[in-house]
Amino acid sequence: MARRAPDRPPDLAERRALERLLSDLPDTGAIPRREGELAFDAPWEVRALGMAVKLHEDGRFPWSDFQARLVDEIGEWEQTGPGEREGWSYYRHFVRALERLAEERGLVDAAEVDARTHEFLSGQRDPKHR
Repeated sequence: MARRAPDRPPDLAERRALERLLSDLPDTGAIPRREGELAFDAPWEVRALGMAVKLHEDGRFPWSDFQARLVDEIGEWEQTGPGEREGWSYYRHFVRALERLAEERGLVDAAEVDARTHEFLSGQRDPKHR
């Protein structure tokens, strides 16, 4: 996909390219949508999607590797008993798959992810979007 200014919505070609990538993911029917368009309930969800696509575009991993991690994450959730698992969230599984792949590829350190997560949850980092 071509680079675009961050304040400009994606054009038709960019949207089609993104939809092609998404169509290869597991449980595509579970990807949240409103009126046929991708839907996000929180800023972190769209950021996670953007990071995954950008890392793939930059050659950090083949999309099929991300697909495999997402299949694993969803499968682990499905294998956990209903009383023991957290509620369904496609993007939560999406983020976990991305974290797992980023760690495997040496793009990020697990301790770094844990430290950043703690900073956000504790309020040490307070993003403009809540």
